[in-house]
Amino acid sequence: MFARYSIVFLMLTIFLIPDFLKSDVIMKEKIQRSGFQMMGQTQPGEEMIRTTWISKDKMRSDDKDQSVIMLLDKKIMYMVNHQQKTYMEMPMDMGKIMQQKMEEEGVDQDEMQKYMNMAKGMMKMKITVTPTQEKKKIGEWNCSKYILNIESAMGPITNEIWATEDLKIDYDLYAKFSSAFLGQQPGAQQMMDDIVQEMKKIKGVHVLSNSTVNMMGTTVKTSQELIEFKEGSIPAGTFDLPKGYKLQKME
Repeated sequence: MFARYSIVFLMLTIFLIPDFLKSDVIMKEKIQRSGFQMMGQTQPGEEMIRTTWISKDKMRSDDKDQSVIMLLDKKIMYMVNHQQKTYMEMPMDMGKIMQQKMEEEGVDQDEMQKYMNMAKGMMKMKITVTPTQEKKKIGEWNCSKYILNIESAMGPITNEIWATEDLKIDYDLYAKFSSAFLGQQPGAQQMMDDIVQEMKKIKGVHVLSNSTVNMMGTTVKTSQELIEFKEGSIPAGTFDLPKGYKLQKME
């Protein structure tokens, strides 16, 4: 379940990054997550460094033993498990993902439509951004504080974001990767347009975010801090799948 939240936060990271037209971008973030208990299982707290590479139509994000690779030109996303040396291939249209899975399981058309409608409801989210007057310096960047609230079927998320306009880059907050991933759902394009408009209230690149997720009576706190942000050439092969890794079907 929290893997879904990881994807949500990854998408929101993209919302807060401009559509870079002049050069590629490499960024590093420090992620800290509190431990939690859910459904009889205990998940210890963790700390990791996430590295993200963004080009005009591709993105890769690495943390711990996993990578997410998005190829906008092919409308494909890969979830890579380096520990198991496997990867899952998913179309960026979530409707196609569900349809493929249900066809494999022999689900009839009526049942398929019911599940598709259910999935549409689960993907719905409402985002509210509230600017504040608070300002402070974090690292080398002058930042302003924003409160981001997310309402979704998976539960509420409260996020305190500190963003900077010190990074002198071309700001066009059109969230192309997120739109490609969600925008083909019935009714989702309007939702994405609304989210993009709301996220435009956050001026600049986010430097620090402190989030609280509440789900099934469990609270998880996550801190995400930008520690490096630079423009430059991305090494060849960054967006390629590792050699020798095996395709794993979605369960």
